[in-house]
This record gives sequence, structure tokens and C-alpha cells, in this order.
Amino acid sequence: MMFPWSKMFPFPKDYMKEDIFKQSDVEKMMKKAMGGKLPSNPGSLLHSNDFFEQSFDLLNRVQEKKKQKKKPIFQSDVFETHEEVIVRFPLTSEEKLRELVIYHDASTCFLENIPTTGSKQEIKLPCMVKSTGSTAKYKNGILEIRIQKETFNSKTKIPIEIIKPSKKK
Repeated sequence: MMFPWSKMFPFPKDYMKEDIFKQSDVEKMMKKAMGGKLPSNPGSLLHSNDFFEQSFDLLNRVQEKKKQKKKPIFQSDVFETHEEVIVRFPLTSEEKLRELVIYHDASTCFLENIPTTGSKQEIKLPCMVKSTGSTAKYKNGILEIRIQKETFNSKTKIPIEIIKPSKKK
């Protein structure tokens, strides 16, 4: 029994003729697909340093653009003690304190206007914290935020019901 290849092949039978794909047609399709990015003589790429020099120049330009677009990096340290969570980060000047907005919820500390005006930072806290009792102090170029840990450990006892199998009569 022969396998039905012709049914599985997705192209018409005309595609199987020898001269359906001419070299010039293939080059035209490739140039069209590549948007004119291929040189007129592709074989010259292997014998010329121009292609490689152009590639490295393009790579360098892209990397320079990425460096220019990079946002200022914000770094903070988060520490946990028995009673509180401490967030510390450097602050370039006391003038930044006037713009800085700090708030938190039960698991995240939010900072606005740092490192630049309009930027926002979210710092995940290592545990649940209380909604009150937080402080922030600035000293020697470091801002330290202290947030009280949530210490309640509410546990609910779950009663166990014992079900005995009923006796069959």
C-alpha cells in the first residue's frame, strides 16, 4: 500500500515541477520579505569586513540608546527584626524629602517622587505590618522607614465531629 503523500502535501501539483522556483524569483521574494535589507551580492558578505563592521556599529548604537533611556536606578535595603520591618535607601539631598511621599499597606511600602519626580517605587515587605506606628528618619544621606510588624496571631480552634458508623439491622 502506498502512503497518500499527495493528500498531505499542502501545495498544488504544479509546485512539484522542476522550474517552478527560479533563482531570480527566490531572490526577489527574499528581498521583498527582508524589506531590501539584503545586499545585491549576498556572497560578498563572507569576503568583506564591511558587513561585520556595520553589524558591530549597529549593535553599539543600540546599546548606547539603551543606556540613554535607562531610568535612574533605585535601590533599597529591607531588614526584619522581631518587632518591625526596616526599609533604608540613600537620598541625594534634603530637598528630595519635600517631594517624597511614603505610604504602605499590609504588605507593601510605596514611595513616590524617588529617584526622580513623578516616579513610583513599590517595596514588598517580608511580612504583614500594622497600619499605624510607622516612622521615617533622615540622617547622613540615608532615609530609614520603620514599620511595626503585625503581631496578632489569631488562631481559631476547629472542633472535630466524630461520626460513628450506624449499625445495620
